[in-house]
Amino acid sequence: MPVFGDSVELFLFLPGWLATLIVVLSITWTICMAGIALGKIGRNPLWALVVFLWFPLLTAGLWYMALSRWPRLDQKPPAG
Repeated sequence: MPVFGDSVELFLFLPGWLATLIVVLSITWTICMAGIALGKIGRNPLWALVVFLWFPLLTAGLWYMALSRWPRLDQKPPAG
């Protein structure tokens, strides 16, 4: 199993612009996936940006999400 330090050392061999591009793309991907997940449970996807910008609020936000009412669960399935 690779150690975290081994993957960080990979960035030392890359050009600066490529390492920055990888970091920016991974952050963008994470925010987008969090936005999609929030949208699927009936919340505003922009909360993903708020949680990312204020990372210490992540734990409080997760508790709020887990303990609040989920609008998607209140919807009745279509009759068929």
